[in-house]
Amino acid sequence: MRINHYLNLSEDMASKLIELQQQAYQVEAALINYPKLPPLAETTKDLLVDSLKWYVATNDHDVMGAVAIDMKPSYWELNKVIVSPIFFRKGIGRRLIQEVKERAQAPIFVTTASHNLPAVNLYKSAGFQPFKNERTTEGLVLETFIYKKS
Repeated sequence: MRINHYLNLSEDMASKLIELQQQAYQVEAALINYPKLPPLAETTKDLLVDSLKWYVATNDHDVMGAVAIDMKPSYWELNKVIVSPIFFRKGIGRRLIQEVKERAQAPIFVTTASHNLPAVNLYKSAGFQPFKNERTTEGLVLETFIYKKS
């Protein structure tokens, strides 16, 4: 597995990431019973114009997973953590998060639905601590975690 870093995505990579995003977030939407996850409505063009930094895990043939980071001056936010369903439970997400943790120069935040237990367990096992919970107007409970280097 290789991890590549992108400050600017090519149209081809953005297209591959949208495909990956669709696959991964459809699984999450079913898991948490919430079909309106914002990433499911995004397009290739949306990814091309955003200012996120991407870490993308690939093998010889596939984009296996990716994380998108919004790098603010005082903190980093894991905006997306996505893994292809065919590579679930193979350590891809964990490896991508480790890459971000090693490079982080500020606290890292990540938010997920509290019912997304695979993600919640991943973040906790990667050293993230609960930070806050909030309920959306549609009743979805979101849990935010923080990681600070010691």
